[in-house]
Amino acid sequence: MSTIQDRNNADLRPFARAGGKLILIHGAADELVSPRSTSDYHQRVRDVLGPRSTSKFMRYYLVPGANHANYGTPAFAAGWDSLSALERWVERGQPPANPIVADTDHNRTRPLCGYPDWPRYRAGDPDSAASFVCTH
Repeated sequence: MSTIQDRNNADLRPFARAGGKLILIHGAADELVSPRSTSDYHQRVRDVLGPRSTSKFMRYYLVPGANHANYGTPAFAAGWDSLSALERWVERGQPPANPIVADTDHNRTRPLCGYPDWPRYRAGDPDSAASFVCTH
């Protein structure tokens, strides 16, 4: 299946030159497709283009608690409006800034941290994104 489905060329220079923007999102609790594969792909893109060039057109977020397609438990059911974030980035040049993912099923939020950062609990309400800080 890999020869049919895998499209993982890490040389995204033509895409970046054309003004493309890419937001990658993968659930950290994905039981079907390992988030490590997406993390590896992100790193390979950075290796080809360099970290600074990559950050101009690509963001990658590993979503805490999210399963495959954000279904099941634990899951962040409501997610994040990544389409609007992508539109603002493409149309207005505003990259995603401090996104928050919401789980309305469990009434909790978490910050989405640009990979490889991860939300670390500081203090306060454990169901609130404000109680977490993105750390490396």
